[in-house]
Amino acid sequence: MSMNANMTKAQRREAARLEAQRVAAESAARDARSKRIIWSILGALVLGLVAAVLVVARPWETVTHDAAPNFDPVPLSEIANVPANTMQDGGFILTPTGGTTSVYNPDLPTLGIYFDYHCIWCYQFEMINLQNIRDIAASGEVNVVLHPVSILDRATPRTHFSTRALAAAGWIAQYSPEHFLDFHALMFENQPNEQGGDMSNAQIAAFAEQAGVPADVAAGIADGTAAQTYGQWVASLSAATLNMPNLRNPATGGFGTPTITLNDEVMDNVRLDWSNPAALPALVAEAVAAHS
Repeated sequence: MSMNANMTKAQRREAARLEAQRVAAESAARDARSKRIIWSILGALVLGLVAAVLVVARPWETVTHDAAPNFDPVPLSEIANVPANTMQDGGFILTPTGGTTSVYNPDLPTLGIYFDYHCIWCYQFEMINLQNIRDIAASGEVNVVLHPVSILDRATPRTHFSTRALAAAGWIAQYSPEHFLDFHALMFENQPNEQGGDMSNAQIAAFAEQAGVPADVAAGIADGTAAQTYGQWVASLSAATLNMPNLRNPATGGFGTPTITLNDEVMDNVRLDWSNPAALPALVAEAVAAHS
């Protein structure tokens, strides 16, 4: 009802009341529409946030192909898939040029290095002594044997970086042995953080190619074939190594990486301060002199 000059006082009051009701109804309708819009926006935001959280919280959906399978406690002696150019106890024997070989000379002193690509202390050892290792291998006067041990899979429980990386090393020893030590060096130079850091199969393969490994060989690392082929070997070898009493540190009674041996004897901090770049060459030179 609209107002005009001929309306009575009562009619004007009724018209005012009806107008107020109309305005209130329109205002309520606008508020309802605004609330629906706001809740729709909030709902979309919440759904987007939930989706993002699921992607982060369910890493197995994005790294399934990078996860190492679970392995049974099979004795090392029963493993069929063993990389070429390794010793019976699993070590990679270096050539003078940094490749791997099946030739072991029992008439020479033997330097053993037990390592895990995820071990921060191994990283420090390698950064200080990598050139020493190259030089000692190049001399041809010593057997240099690198022993893989996956003791830090617990740092990456879903993907088992240590096992996958060491299986990749075995893959390279098998199919591109001349590039082994260059790959070994790159894995330490680019080591992920020990506290949960990780590396995908594709990243490991990229470092293999950077080391000179042919693309078709590196592809076997990228697609997980290397981990499937040599992962059990790594697991069984690691279990065997941890149970070898002669590898226990004489000072602590335990085993850790890096462990350095000379003629199968563990070199403790008294015999070898490997943080000193001159210490390892001096120790090896002494062994060579005593052996000749």
